[in-house]
Amino acid sequence: MTTPALHDELLLVERVFLRIGSAATDDVLQEELLKFLAPVILKLASPHEPVRKKVMELLIHVNRRVKDHESIQLPVESLLAQYQDPSATAFVTNFSIIYIKMGYPRLDLNKQVELLPSMLNSLEGKPSQHQDSLLLLMVPVFGHMKIPETAEKTASLFGLRERPGVAKLLLDFMLDILLLPYGATPLSQQRASDGAQDNSEGPPVPGVPAGMSIHTFKRVTGETAPKPEDLEKLKVSVIRFLSSEVLPPSSVVLQLIIGAADTRFSVANAADLQLKRIDGSVDWNSSSVIAPLYVLFLGTLMPKDKTPADKFKNPANTRIRLKLMPYLLKSKEACNYAPLALKVFFECLWGQNSNTKLKQQGVTFLHHIAFNADKDKLSPVGSVLFGGVVKVIEEEKCDARLRSLAYGALAKLSVKLPNLLLSHPSQLHYLQTLMNALTQEEGDVLLAVQEALSMVAPVCKQLNTSSQDELCVLLSEHVLHHNAQLRRTAVHYAASVFPNDHVPSRFILMVATGDSHDDIRIESRRQLYKAAKEAKDGTPSFQAPPFSAVISYVLERVDSLPRSKWHDVANQPVPFSLPVMEQMLKYLEHCLEVEAGNQSGREEGLFWSDPPAVGRLVHKIVGEHQQKVTSGAIVRGPNPFMRYIGFAELAANAWSAAALESILRIVAVAPELFFAHYSLKMDWIRKFILRGSHYGEVAAHLFGVVSGQIQSQQEFEKVTYQITNVKNLRVDSQESCVLAVGHSYAYNINNMKKSGVYLEDWPAYESIVHDLVHQMLSESSPIQNALVIAIGEMARQSTLPLPGVAEVDTKQLSSLALVNALIKIFNNKKLPSKVREQAIATSGYLCVGQQEFPHKKKILESLLALAKETTEIEVHFAVGESLADCALGTESPSGRNLWTDEDPMKEKTVEELEENMEEGCRDEKEKDADEAMEKDYVKLEEKMFPHTDEAMDISEGASSIGEALQNTEAEKDTLTWILGELLDKYVRQTQPSVRQATCIWLLALLKRCRTKPIIQQRLSSIQQAFMSLLGDNNDLVQDAASKGLGVVYECCSEATRQSMVEGLVQTLTEGKRTIQNVTDDTKIFQEGELGKAPSGAHLSTYRELCSLATDLNQPDLIYKFMNLANHNSIWNSKKGAAFGFGTLATQAGAQLEPYLPQIVPKLYRYQHDPTPKIQQPMAAIWNALVTDNAKTIEKYYDPILCDLINNLTHSMWRVRESSCHALTDLLRRQSAAKAIHRIKEIWTTLFRVRDDIKESVRQAAEKTLHALSKSCIKVCESTGEESEKMLKEVLPTLLTSGITSTVPEVRNVSLQTVSKLCRTGGSLVRPHLGTLVPALLEALSGLESQALSYTSVRLNDDDREKLDVARVAAARSTPMMDTLNYVLQFVDESTMEKLVGGLVDVLKSSVGLASRAGAAHVVETLTHTCPAPLEKYTGKLLAALVNGLSDRNAVVRKVYANAIGNLVKTAKTSSVEKILTKLQTWYLEKDEDTVRMSSALTLRSMHAQNSDIMKQHACQAMPLAFLAMHAEKTAEGDLSGVEIWEEIWSDNTPGTESGVRLYLNEIILICEQALQSSNWAMKAQAGRALSTMSQKLGSSMNNDLVTSLITLLISSLQGRTWIGKESLVTALSNVAMHTKSILSTLKHPDRDELLMEDIVKVLTREASKEKMEYKIHAIKALSTVLDTYQIDRFEQVFDICLPYLTPDKQEQESTDDEERNKKEESLRWDLIDEMVNSLGRAWPLSKVTQEKYSEQVVEMLNNSVSRVPRKTQLSIVGALKHFWSRHFLLQELPSSLGTPLFDPLLHHSCKIFNYCLGVAKFYSLRRESLVVLNEFLEKVKVCETLVVRLRMDLLSGVEEARRDAQPDVQSLAASAHRILLLETRD
Repeated sequence: MTTPALHDELLLVERVFLRIGSAATDDVLQEELLKFLAPVILKLASPHEPVRKKVMELLIHVNRRVKDHESIQLPVESLLAQYQDPSATAFVTNFSIIYIKMGYPRLDLNKQVELLPSMLNSLEGKPSQHQDSLLLLMVPVFGHMKIPETAEKTASLFGLRERPGVAKLLLDFMLDILLLPYGATPLSQQRASDGAQDNSEGPPVPGVPAGMSIHTFKRVTGETAPKPEDLEKLKVSVIRFLSSEVLPPSSVVLQLIIGAADTRFSVANAADLQLKRIDGSVDWNSSSVIAPLYVLFLGTLMPKDKTPADKFKNPANTRIRLKLMPYLLKSKEACNYAPLALKVFFECLWGQNSNTKLKQQGVTFLHHIAFNADKDKLSPVGSVLFGGVVKVIEEEKCDARLRSLAYGALAKLSVKLPNLLLSHPSQLHYLQTLMNALTQEEGDVLLAVQEALSMVAPVCKQLNTSSQDELCVLLSEHVLHHNAQLRRTAVHYAASVFPNDHVPSRFILMVATGDSHDDIRIESRRQLYKAAKEAKDGTPSFQAPPFSAVISYVLERVDSLPRSKWHDVANQPVPFSLPVMEQMLKYLEHCLEVEAGNQSGREEGLFWSDPPAVGRLVHKIVGEHQQKVTSGAIVRGPNPFMRYIGFAELAANAWSAAALESILRIVAVAPELFFAHYSLKMDWIRKFILRGSHYGEVAAHLFGVVSGQIQSQQEFEKVTYQITNVKNLRVDSQESCVLAVGHSYAYNINNMKKSGVYLEDWPAYESIVHDLVHQMLSESSPIQNALVIAIGEMARQSTLPLPGVAEVDTKQLSSLALVNALIKIFNNKKLPSKVREQAIATSGYLCVGQQEFPHKKKILESLLALAKETTEIEVHFAVGESLADCALGTESPSGRNLWTDEDPMKEKTVEELEENMEEGCRDEKEKDADEAMEKDYVKLEEKMFPHTDEAMDISEGASSIGEALQNTEAEKDTLTWILGELLDKYVRQTQPSVRQATCIWLLALLKRCRTKPIIQQRLSSIQQAFMSLLGDNNDLVQDAASKGLGVVYECCSEATRQSMVEGLVQTLTEGKRTIQNVTDDTKIFQEGELGKAPSGAHLSTYRELCSLATDLNQPDLIYKFMNLANHNSIWNSKKGAAFGFGTLATQAGAQLEPYLPQIVPKLYRYQHDPTPKIQQPMAAIWNALVTDNAKTIEKYYDPILCDLINNLTHSMWRVRESSCHALTDLLRRQSAAKAIHRIKEIWTTLFRVRDDIKESVRQAAEKTLHALSKSCIKVCESTGEESEKMLKEVLPTLLTSGITSTVPEVRNVSLQTVSKLCRTGGSLVRPHLGTLVPALLEALSGLESQALSYTSVRLNDDDREKLDVARVAAARSTPMMDTLNYVLQFVDESTMEKLVGGLVDVLKSSVGLASRAGAAHVVETLTHTCPAPLEKYTGKLLAALVNGLSDRNAVVRKVYANAIGNLVKTAKTSSVEKILTKLQTWYLEKDEDTVRMSSALTLRSMHAQNSDIMKQHACQAMPLAFLAMHAEKTAEGDLSGVEIWEEIWSDNTPGTESGVRLYLNEIILICEQALQSSNWAMKAQAGRALSTMSQKLGSSMNNDLVTSLITLLISSLQGRTWIGKESLVTALSNVAMHTKSILSTLKHPDRDELLMEDIVKVLTREASKEKMEYKIHAIKALSTVLDTYQIDRFEQVFDICLPYLTPDKQEQESTDDEERNKKEESLRWDLIDEMVNSLGRAWPLSKVTQEKYSEQVVEMLNNSVSRVPRKTQLSIVGALKHFWSRHFLLQELPSSLGTPLFDPLLHHSCKIFNYCLGVAKFYSLRRESLVVLNEFLEKVKVCETLVVRLRMDLLSGVEEARRDAQPDVQSLAASAHRILLLETRD
């Protein structure tokens, strides 16, 4: 059975062998192989050896025949199927892949792409060598495959995402290809010495490129590496595939990075673009992305003995590493690969071939590591990294940038791992190194050192105690260093390393406060008094070291400072500079105050924040010191405060007022402790008193405190007597002495009151008071202020020893005189406010020191009168305090010792306040009694003070008020009366100053008297008063009213609190306020708010406004004023409510909760009000009400949004503006997705507001539009229903309302938003393309500056075209055009119809250049991206574009022509024919050059874009091109596009002659049409075309063609002369010249005569025309034809030329020439020149004619030669040449020698030769003359007699020519000379 099977198989193989072997041609062989190659290879699996051998023979034969014939195709598809068969044997598989490798590259490219899936399927489970071979085949093809339109289809292509194994094979192979360098030498070709390296430390594998191993290098190179050009194409193909998103971005990152590092631009650029595109979608923290980057960077890190030699990879080279580093810096996770990161760092810094940039990136990577690495993972390698960066700092001295980065890295590592900085045995080593660098570095490095020191400062907090002490010593030295940077660092470290209670560091800061640099001084002071923390309400909390410790340390440093280093200030030695000592004293006071319990720190001013508390602390510290001394714990010595005073006295002795104040503050709070010391130094204090000025004021106070402690009356009087005699002192010294007296008696009396001793009769005291009062009553006293203060100080302690009323003289000393004097002072507005305030305070003190002061009523009424008299706020505050003093009398806190006595208001307990509140509630319940009392009180007042409509005049009613106060029984006390006045009268006034005063006074009374029952009884009225004052215009009034409401809220019941909250909410939300009566003097506006009247008066009161309205004859103006005033009042009431809320919000949280839905939307808008005085209080309320902004806004989002949208179009501009600002803020805080249901309304409303009449509103709306745009774009960035819905809502609105808006800003923001939405929306924009694309096109022109259009119109044509080209180029590079190009990819058949309609409208109707050019660009793009859907609408677009070819703008014509050239690709054949016909018609019929240029551009574009279509219609296009290329180029340029037509002709014809032959009939037809045209230029153009045709075809034309051409031209020449007609004459001449062989015998079709005769007649006729320009061409044409055909018409030619060549004619014309212009003169000489030439050409061979005209011609030439220009002289020589060359006399020599005609001819000719030879400067003339002479002599030299005769005439001229500088002239002259001398040439 085996034998038959073997036989059959062999027979089958033999047959196949026979068929293949007998294939005679490649085609037959290919056919046989496609059938039998795959089955034959299968026979290799046969079990029979003979069969297998036969198959091998057959395959060898196939290989031999196929190898060198690459056109033979192989059955690759069958072989692939066979190769993939799992049952196939190894033989079959191996041979299959051999022929796959051979056949696959031979396939058509499309077929190769088609087989890619099968090739990929073949990779799995195959040997690596097979895989490499297949991959090498596939990789070049990947770049040519077509990528699907949708991302989903792209991702599923080849199924690579589902087969990670195949994808990895493919990506690894592509990586190796990208790593392969250009020009790499395969290992097999490398010599052994090439790769020899020192391999002792495991260097890279020799001979293998970076990033590759021996294995990977071999598999991509094999035996022959690809050529650089082929490798570049291969890499580009790889990058194109990787950019197709077939594979996920994260898997192709490494390959793209390698591509971006390539040395060829095409590869690097493509890879870099794709990297940027996918950057955002790659997870750079994924280990699958980061690990390969490390592997590539470092190569194989495993030992070589554990890795196969051929698999060991080299590390990346420097170029690749530079590209890898930015991506490692993107990854935080890369930092956690600590060992690898360490290796990368060291390789960057000290690796082979590292450069500066790589080093810098290495240190930057260390920054990245220090910032992002996990601490646990970084710790093991931290010390190595730290050592590395220290090494960089020490070694890299030249690279400043690198060292700057190293310093930063050192700091960041230290912050991350603090133990590194402190790891040195000396913990301060590295820190000191950094500080020393401050004095060594400069520039950017110095800044880096400063930043590093700043960063490591917190690390130093971990120093041990001894190191901290060392650091303090170091900083103490640095703070005094001459280097400012070191001093700054010392301040920074002292402040940040040590806690606020660390004494040595505080001392360093104190020393720095005296630095010479402002910034150091300011920073040190800021750090000294910096709060340790802040409470929720912003209240600071301080921390400071104990006072005793600080003063001890300061004095220790003082003691340790040698006296030689002390400063000399005012001849007084001090240990530090005076500013430093003052700051030390100030800081010590700060420590004392903090230690006393005042956590808010030391406040500015003379007094402590809580003096009694400080006093208690002083006693405590002194007591503890005494106890320690007593117990022996410390050595006896002065207590801390005595040491402090001693230190302060040092500064005081140097005349430091601040030091003196410090002494006063300490002594005053505990005078008994320091009395013993200062009782002995009263003279020392008196020294400062006598100094005066501020020193004197402080010293006077100190003197009073000390002397007040003297208990002995005599001793006290003795001490004070020293300062009572002030008459002879300076004024400021007198003031100080008076103050000292006042303070002394005041403190002494206070101490006596405390001890229960009071002297009723004290002469010295009485004498002092009388003396002071007497001086004050003297109006000219220069020390008035000091007197008022001194009297006030004594008055608040006791009754002044003065009589009540003077009996005779009003200036007699009395309390009334004193009161009148004080009233006069504080009513005197010329005096400084400070003096007036002090007088007001002293008035109140009079009532404090005396139980029943008799003139209290006068004081009160005078103080109340100030409400209307002054607007000064400080004065009103002083009055408020004084009113409270009058009301409280001796109970007033003003009567206490301000240093040592507690404020009674602070001592009131919460229980007492609650009792008062309950008492007030009980009083409220007793309603009837209270109401009756109030009614009686009001009735009594009404009887005494009847109400009127006029404003109250306080001054006039002053006396009646006093009487009422004295006589009315209804009066309870002074406080009741004051409240009645303020609440019932003053608060109702409209005058701003009265309302301001009333508010301040009410607040003062409420705060100081709130415990009084009458206050509780009238709390409701007080609340109403404050509520009404909240709406005042004055910010201060509103603030004071709000504070008053806060105090009322604390004092009132729960029901009243609820009522207050409701009232405030209503005012805030509705802006309501109480109605006020308006009188003539009612101030409607503040002064200056409305400007001034024409008279210069202010416009503020109602009367003034009415007067202005009357003057202007506009009564309705007053209503507008009142409306404006009401508008202001509403807003002021809202602002006032805001002040109220600011006070109550924190106290009434529960009561406000139900109102939040109403309040929050309003508040949210109000806090964005454009007026700061509205905005600030509203923001304060918001902060008080809202604890979590985000949650509150989210909770009330819809109400807020609704309120803002409704108010965007509010009638008030500030509401609109605030709504815009608020909406901007809302959009930034919350996503626009939440407002998607109203987003369309928001856009349209904002468009309206952007065109608001108010500029600030417009600006606010623009910001809101930008915020809205960003928010909408952000929503559309995500995918999903939300994004689609947003796009659906927003895009139509922007396209219909935004882009079409007349407001430029609205258009701009709409366009920007549309552009970004299209980018983010992707395919979701498809339904809107019909509207979107035309709108964007129109927008291109809208974005262009109008100045460009204006400039374009004003320029000339050339400049305009250049500008317009630049405009179009700029438009195409705009983001808007990028958006257009982007969205066009989504065009499909469903959107095409609407899109084309919009495009046609833009092409036809748009007026903008950029829009029309953009529309043409869109048409071009559509022809490439979606030609099939476009075919249906091509006709419409072509019609619009063709119409645009006649546009006035050259650039529009160009872009339209280019678009037509692209669009014909999708056009029907008939449409193309119509276009060409129309273009031809336009060209022939229209006169405009622009239309002809457009035709040229269109045809050129058709040829360039669709040459196949152009060839199909060449019969229509080429004849037109041939005609058009003969248009005349003018001086202005190529207006009709001749060069373009020439280009079209040359590109579409094999040559001019061949082209003419090919399209001969069509060319003649179109030329005939052109000759029939009424356009002269077109006729001339046709003539030139026919001329060219005759030149190219010449004698090859047949008789009929020549006849038709001649007939056509002759008929065209009939009629008058017109511009350009010369081209027809020339054409006729050319036709005659080039068809001589035909015309010589060709007869006229109608007559029995030669056609040539007609030609000569017509040319003769035309040459006789008078127009000179035409005559030139005509005579030339005639003479040329005569010359060519040797026709004798010399007589006619001579007759034509003679009038122009005779001397008379020339002289006449020369005379007339003066009157002609230069152009005509030039034309005349050209004509004469041509006449001369024509005479020469027309000279006949006829002997008769020669005899007749010879002498005339030569004589005429001789006569003319000296009169004509050089050019014509040259022509005369040429004519003479023709003359003698044809003359019968020379031809008949020597027989003709005796002819009489010979002599005159020779005579004139010799004259001509001699003249021309004598013109030495005209080289051409002399040379040509010699040439003609030589020719003449050559002909006559046979006759020696004639030569001798000529020698006499010509020898001198020839000899002169021999001396010419030109060698050729010399040679010609020598030749002539020899002939003349009858010499022969050797």
